[in-house]
Amino acid sequence: MSMRLLVRLLASSLLLVPGIASARAADPVGEVDKLLAPWSKPDAPGCAVSVARDGQLLHARGYGAANVEAGIANTPDTAFHIASLSKQFTAFAVLLLQAEGKLALADDVRKYVPELHRFARPITLAQLMHHSSGLRDQLSLFWLQGRRGEDSITQQDALRVIFGQRELNFAPGTAFGYSNSNYTLLALVVERVSGRSFADFLAERVFRPLGMDHSYVVDDYHRMRAGQAMPYAPGGKEDAPGVRPPERRFLPYATYGSTGIRSTAADLARWARNFAEPGVGTKAVITEMLKADPVTGYGGGLHIGRHRGAPITGHSGIDPGFVGHFLVMPEQRLSVALICNVEGEDPAALARRIADLYLGKAPADPAPRPEVALAPAELLRLAGKYRDPLGAGFLIEAREGRLWMQGFDPMIPHGAGAFSMKSAPVAIRFSGEVPARTLTIDGPGGLLVATRYVRQPATALTPARMGDYLGTYYSPELAILVTVERRSDALWIVGPGWESRISQPPEKYRERDTFDTDTVTGTVRFHRDVRGKVTELRSTNGRIVNLRFLRVTGLPRLGAVGG
Repeated sequence: MSMRLLVRLLASSLLLVPGIASARAADPVGEVDKLLAPWSKPDAPGCAVSVARDGQLLHARGYGAANVEAGIANTPDTAFHIASLSKQFTAFAVLLLQAEGKLALADDVRKYVPELHRFARPITLAQLMHHSSGLRDQLSLFWLQGRRGEDSITQQDALRVIFGQRELNFAPGTAFGYSNSNYTLLALVVERVSGRSFADFLAERVFRPLGMDHSYVVDDYHRMRAGQAMPYAPGGKEDAPGVRPPERRFLPYATYGSTGIRSTAADLARWARNFAEPGVGTKAVITEMLKADPVTGYGGGLHIGRHRGAPITGHSGIDPGFVGHFLVMPEQRLSVALICNVEGEDPAALARRIADLYLGKAPADPAPRPEVALAPAELLRLAGKYRDPLGAGFLIEAREGRLWMQGFDPMIPHGAGAFSMKSAPVAIRFSGEVPARTLTIDGPGGLLVATRYVRQPATALTPARMGDYLGTYYSPELAILVTVERRSDALWIVGPGWESRISQPPEKYRERDTFDTDTVTGTVRFHRDVRGKVTELRSTNGRIVNLRFLRVTGLPRLGAVGG
């Protein structure tokens, strides 16, 4: 429900979290070793890190094992799957082709990919790059089809679910919606414009010229390569009291553009040097890459933000068995790459702590804005329910002389409709109407704009009312069936290889015909015809919005009496 979506939003605000304003560590290498100590066991997976300034490598080291079973240690030259850190290389490839006059960001993507559905409004390459296309995320669609995170995925699999889309999450160019589909399409554009495979293009135009000799695109997961880190997860079962050996993960992915690159800590330091002193591309290409889109705030495969008062750009990546973060502080000419072969939390905060050890004297964080008192009438003008284009709901309550986000998080007023929050470094503002029409949250992903709406209250779901929703529903986009069924006194939704109980949110969040699930279907909303009969359900999970499943009847069944 909306509360979970808010938590996800606030957790994504990592590029704006203030750092510790301390002097440069006397022994930064030793301090980095202390920070990475939990990942330093020789019989457990770990990480590799590099820190560079002005093109000079200040620190590069591996921690833990690249291959636990074989006893092979991680090193700065161990090749890790870098997941979504790959997106910046895809954006760079597109910008190289634009600089050569072979394409333009303003081009309609269907100029190069006519297989994509013709939507009401064209989608440009810039909108793909900046995550404002409205295309649904390929991974969420895979999971709905019954795939699991460790199932094999090829580029053709990804393109098939992208080409099958017939509706968008939102109109192109109007909102931020992070979607791996965008970068899968950009990789295809690079291939068709250049006449080279994506792997060959990056190898010939980027990796080899920059000396990134251990970096490559995985377009065939069967191919064996030396020097790779294997994927793991923290152990779940105890071998002995307090001893939980790591578990293996599998990553049979051959999809690229949004993910799919393997690289090393040392190679990522070489890549970072190209930001300040381009050996490949030009200053104009780098400038375009680091430019925040006015709608989304996202650059070329990179989030754009500030840290300790200075500009910062970076990205995290998470796939089965791997996590990583890469950041560059352009004014300080400092970069940090932190890549790990064990699942865990987003390592962005840890990467910034490493950067702090080398920053030394840096601009101070801006002084906090003063808090002001608001009149009761102003509180009532702002309170209400708001919803953004991705379906996230925000309940703003007025009580105890202040506003509360989602009923539990106090909002700090600064006057003229502006607010901040202690729980996350985001700027919030309301429009000036009575009552306010929009709520805007300014975070690292750009401007999230939610619009006021009138909630249709719902009574408790009783067994008698469950019958309205029972039945089979079909998604024309995914060509799958899901079933809503009753088990004892609960509703369940069952899809190919997954199932979830359907539950009502707490009373103040309830809306008519709207329910929560704890699987990829997210929020489920049932729709009725003019006679009040349920005709479809729609799934919204933050990366897909209102994916339609039409109610169907009369399906043939095997084993029927007389059949």
